[in-house]
Formats: sequence, structure tokens, C-alpha cells
Amino acid sequence: MASSGSGSGENTTLGTPFQEGRSVARATGVLGGLTVASRLLGLARDMAQAAFLGTGMAADAFTLAFIIPNILRRLFGESTVSAAFVPSYTETLVRETPQDARRLARRTLTFTWSALLVIVMLGMLLAPVLVKVFAPGFSGIPGKAELATGLLRLLFPYILFVGTAAVCMGVLNSHRHFAAPALAPLFFNIAALAGLFVLARYWRSDAPVWGFSAGILAGGLLQLVVQLPYMKARGVSLRPDFHFRDPKLGRVLKLAFPALIGLLAAEVNIMVDQLLASLLAPGSVAALAYGQRVTQVPQGIFAVALATALLPTLSRQTALGRLEDAGKTLGFSTLALFGVMIPASLFMVIMAEPIVLTVFARGAFSLRSVAMTAASLRYYSMGMVFFSAVRITAPVFYSLKDTRTPVKASVICMALNVLLNGLFTLFFIRTGWAEPLAGLALASSAASLVNFLLLRRWLKGKIGPTTVPARGWVALAASGTAAAALLVIMRGPVDGISAMGALQGAVALLAGGTLVCAVSIGVFILFGGREVRATLARFTRRTR
Repeated sequence: MASSGSGSGENTTLGTPFQEGRSVARATGVLGGLTVASRLLGLARDMAQAAFLGTGMAADAFTLAFIIPNILRRLFGESTVSAAFVPSYTETLVRETPQDARRLARRTLTFTWSALLVIVMLGMLLAPVLVKVFAPGFSGIPGKAELATGLLRLLFPYILFVGTAAVCMGVLNSHRHFAAPALAPLFFNIAALAGLFVLARYWRSDAPVWGFSAGILAGGLLQLVVQLPYMKARGVSLRPDFHFRDPKLGRVLKLAFPALIGLLAAEVNIMVDQLLASLLAPGSVAALAYGQRVTQVPQGIFAVALATALLPTLSRQTALGRLEDAGKTLGFSTLALFGVMIPASLFMVIMAEPIVLTVFARGAFSLRSVAMTAASLRYYSMGMVFFSAVRITAPVFYSLKDTRTPVKASVICMALNVLLNGLFTLFFIRTGWAEPLAGLALASSAASLVNFLLLRRWLKGKIGPTTVPARGWVALAASGTAAAALLVIMRGPVDGISAMGALQGAVALLAGGTLVCAVSIGVFILFGGREVRATLARFTRRTR
């Protein structure tokens, strides 16, 4: 069916839950394929960074300098765009005219880059203060705080480029165009690698972290530039439109404010983690970030791609009052996501050391770096399923224009995470069971579980129970058990092969991962029966 008063069928057509499931599957396939390429390049970037910087002073300084603008990017960029702009823009496409939607897009873009420009100038001015606040441990090492301050000033304009690019992504995704926004990170990673391997040879060659940081900044600009032709094709330009009193823009900002508070709570967790890590052994800040980055590879391929593809469909379903269909869409998506993420999570928990040894152990990345990063990876991976589940649950609230409920969950989990940070870190320090920084990762994983449970409980009161095949949970349990048993058997041989060299380790991990994936999905299908097969068919046909 199509809503009257709208433009092209591309923007207004909404099919049955099965047809929408196929649409989400196609979008997830496009996003997943491009994200695989992007994540592989991102992994290459991390490997190069580890080889050049290791977990030394430059690595810690860069990690902090990049985390601060990156957090602001998530706050004022794609997360707030998903929460506030996409549902409002999609509703305008469905219920009003394309001209109304384009005006809303231009005004939102103008407001975004105007606000971000002010933040960039303040951030560059206050960089020394930010370093002292968020990494007090740096001041005890000569030159470390000064290096972090200089890098932070260089990287702060990054938020201006990627924050504006995030609104462009929201516009294109609302039109169900996913390719260009998914291509943008490819250019980002290419620019970052060029900065490390090319620019660093000719500019400040004694400190390659500067060339790397400049490449990161250039990559942020490219993420914006690559989307502009596709924006122009849909009639949306970056031409300034300062009509900030537009009621539609006001509604976007009204939705964005509580979402911003909730996201701020989540980002406070990251900064608390970094602050505490700066007080632990040198290299803890970088090692914590390396481990988290590895977990983001499967999350980006599956959870982020699925969440991005889901939001326009959920926004259409809720805008037209089809809440039962929205519940079915989320239910099928959750089952498919869990079927993939549970074995992936188990693989990273059990194979943490060989993964880190194979991916990072070269150049300046020492065996001590391996131990710290493996601890970070293992304990972040324990919550990977729940991190991913939150990513696909929050868009349902956003599609209902409810940004307050996720805020409540985020604030509760922020307080829980801060409490658990201290408890778990102290526990690992006293027992020696793992590196102290593992306590920070484990606290984040536990908080993500609570976040997921709260969101699902509160969502039930809004759209009713999400439809998930009854045998699906039994199939998930059997699939996870089979994957865990196989991984325990494989761990010894993979350890031995990984010790021979990076190439041998990569082959062993790839073969082991493929085998675990095949067995777990086979068990999933066997125990799940026809309902599970139908669910997987909807969400993997185009991806395959």
C-alpha cells in the first residue's frame, strides 16, 4: 500500500511482513557485503597501527585523541540520526511531499554542521583540559599528555566531517539506498592506511602517529564527499538553510535531546573505561581499544548492517500503525542475529589468544601486548551477542518516536557499568585470573545484557510480544553447545599452529571458524525445523 500525497513508490510502498523481511534481507546483504570489505580494511588498519605503534606511549595517546571526537561523532552523528532524524524524515516521505522532505533534510544538515563547527572550535581550544580530565594517568609519563593534546587538536575536525556524513547516511537510508553510506568507511580506511604507509614517510617520519592521524582526518572528509553525488540525485544538497524555526526540525531536535542524553550515558561508560585504563599498566588504553575493535568486526557485518536496514522498514510500519508487523520483523531479525552471533562470540572467547597473536603480534606489538589485548577481547566478546541485540532493538523505539525509554535503560546501565568497573577490576587485580583491564571489558558486557533485557521488557508493553518461533530458542541452545564443544577440542591444535607464524595462524583460524560456523548453523537448522529454516531463508538469501 502507498500513502497519499507522497512522491515516488520507492519512498511510500510498504508490503507484507514477509515482503518487508525480504527487503530487509536485500538491504542487509548489500550492507553486509560492503561492511565485510570495510571491516577487513579496518582490521588491516588496526594491524598496521599495532605494528607501528604497539601498545606504547604513541598508541595510548592516539587512542585517547581519537576516542574523544569519535564519541562526539556517535553522539551527534549516526546514533542521534537513527533515533531522531530517520523516523521523522521517513514519516515526511510517507505522509507528505518529497519537497517537504528535502527541506527538512537541508535544515537538519545546516543545523548539524553549524553546531559541530562550534564544538570543534571549543574542543581544539580545550584539548589540554580534556586530556587531563579523561586520562589523568598520562601526566605521570613525560611527553604523553602533550602528545595526546596535539593529536586531539589535529583530529577534532573529524567530527565535523563524519557528523555531517551521518545525516547524509540517514537521508539515503530513508530512501532505501544503502550502498554509498556503506562504501564510505572503505574510503576512510584507505585514507588511514595511506597516512600511515605514505604520509608518515615524508611528514614527521620520526613519529608515524602524526601521519596516521592525518590520514584518519582525511578519511573522515572522504566519508562525506563520497555520499554527495547520491544526495544530489535525490534533490538534497548541502546548500545552507538557516530556517531553524521549522516545526519539523523542532520535532527532530525534540526527539534528539532525550536520545542524546541516553547516548551520552552510554558514551560515559567508554570514557570511564579509558580513564580507569589510563591508571592501570602502561598500554592498557590501547589494548582495551584493540580488543574492542576486533569484536566490532562481526558486530559491524551483522548487527549494524541489520539495524541500519531495519530502521526504515520499522519506521514505515509504525507510521502506518502496523505494530504487529513491526513485532514480527523484530522477532525474525533477533532469531537470525542470535543464530550467527552466538557462535561468533564463543569463537572469540575461546580463541582470543591465537586471534590476537595472528592479527597483531608483529613489529612493536610485544607478547605483553598480546596478553593484555587477548584479555580485553575475551571479556568484551562475552557481551557481543547483547551489544548486537541492543543495536537492533533500539530502532523499534526510535521508529515509534520514543527516545526516552532507551534513555532510561542507558542511564541505569551507565550506573551499573561504573559500579562493576571497580568491582571486576579489583577482583582481577587481587586474584590474578586475568589482566586488570579485563574487569573493564567484563563490566561493559554485563551492562549490555541488562540493557537488552530492560529494552525487551519495556518494548513488550508498546507493540506486544515479538514473534519468535518456539523451537528457535531450543535450536539456539543446541547450536551454541555444539559450537562450544567443537571449539574446546580445536583450541589446542590452533594454539600450536598459530605459534608457527601469522600465515599458519590465519589459515588455522579461518578453517576452524568455517567449521564451527557450518556445524552451528547445521545444528540450528536441525533442531529448529521448518520455522527456523524459513527465518534463515528470509534473512540470508540475498547475503548468500
